[in-house]
Amino acid sequence: MASDYSVICKLGGYVNSNPELISSFPSLDQSLEEEVLSKCFPIGSKYGEFIVDKYRKYIVLSYIFRVNQAVDRDDLFSLSVLLNKRDKTEIYMVVLKGLIDILDANGILNQDVLTEHQQDIFEGINQEKDINIKNTLIDFSNIFKEIKSKILKQKPELKGSFL
Repeated sequence: MASDYSVICKLGGYVNSNPELISSFPSLDQSLEEEVLSKCFPIGSKYGEFIVDKYRKYIVLSYIFRVNQAVDRDDLFSLSVLLNKRDKTEIYMVVLKGLIDILDANGILNQDVLTEHQQDIFEGINQEKDINIKNTLIDFSNIFKEIKSKILKQKPELKGSFL
C-alpha cells in the first residue's frame, strides 16, 4: 500500500475565505487537522500546481485544482495523498491529475462527488485498480501501467570495466 491517507482541502471562492480541511480517509485526529491542512494546502497555492512537502514519516503530495462556481470566484481544492517516503511522487502526480481531468471532462468534478467517493479513490490509488464514479470509469490500472513504464524504465546492464 502506497498511501496511508487521502485528504481533501478547500479554499472557497468567496471573500474572506480561509483554507479548510473538508475530509480525510481514513479519518485524521482532530488535533492533527490544522497541522495537516498547512501541508496539504499551503498559503499561496495556485491552480494546477503540485505541492510536495514532508510531514512526519510521510511525503505529502497535493494537487491544486479549481471547481467552477456560478457565483463568486471558482473554489480551489487540494487533493492530497500522504505517501511513504520510498514512493515516487512523479507517478502519483500523473495519477492525481488524470483523476481530476477525467472528473472535470465528464462534468462531475465537485465537492460532493469528491467527498462521497473519497474511499473509492483512496482504494483505487492504493490497489491500482479501476473505479467507477457516477458511471464514469477511472482507469487507474492503465494510468499506473503507462506511467510506471515511462518512469521505472529498466537501467541498462553495464558490462566491461571502467577506469
